[in-house]
Amino acid sequence: MNQKKYDFQDLLSIMQRLRAADGCPWDRKQTHESIKKHVVEEAYELVEAIDSGDNQKIADESGDVLLQVVFHAQIAAEEGGYDIDDVTDAICRKMIHRHPHLFGTADEPADWDEIKRRDRSQATVAEEMRGVSAALPALMRAEKILRKAEKAGYTAPQTGDFAMDELGLGALLFRVADQCRKHHIDPELALSRYLNHYITEFEEKENQQDET
Repeated sequence: MNQKKYDFQDLLSIMQRLRAADGCPWDRKQTHESIKKHVVEEAYELVEAIDSGDNQKIADESGDVLLQVVFHAQIAAEEGGYDIDDVTDAICRKMIHRHPHLFGTADEPADWDEIKRRDRSQATVAEEMRGVSAALPALMRAEKILRKAEKAGYTAPQTGDFAMDELGLGALLFRVADQCRKHHIDPELALSRYLNHYITEFEEKENQQDET
């Protein structure tokens, strides 16, 4: 017997039901602020699923990310801010605008960074760097800033010794992010995978102690 395959409209209806006056008490009391952390958590779980190569996990975690988008849109719609149609309209317009060679009259692909800079009224590379979200994990933000600096012809400072204070250790991490970028390594994933390796080694040592 074939089961019904739910679609995007079903998801919207489910969210509306959850947020209704007689809906789920937990879902009804949530705000943009109270659930914003879940966006980051679900995004990282999606990255982990992608790393696993398991298509079912990727689909499941993609659904969790999509739920967060729908949840925020429903909250905003109730407050008179925006709705899910505004979300899809905005991203469609952005993609069309940034690919004029496919959807417009341009013959050659446009410079994506240049279009974004104009859209955000960023006249300098420094302004573009400041436009990189401060909410990103610090190493990821560093990698994005370094990439923008390199496109403008700048390189990361090659300092030697580092002071054992916040600024000095921050400079050390900045150098690490720069090396990751040069070797095409995601610094966040590199650290995450090392942590898994560290836990495995720790577990092995712990088991050895239990045996003695």
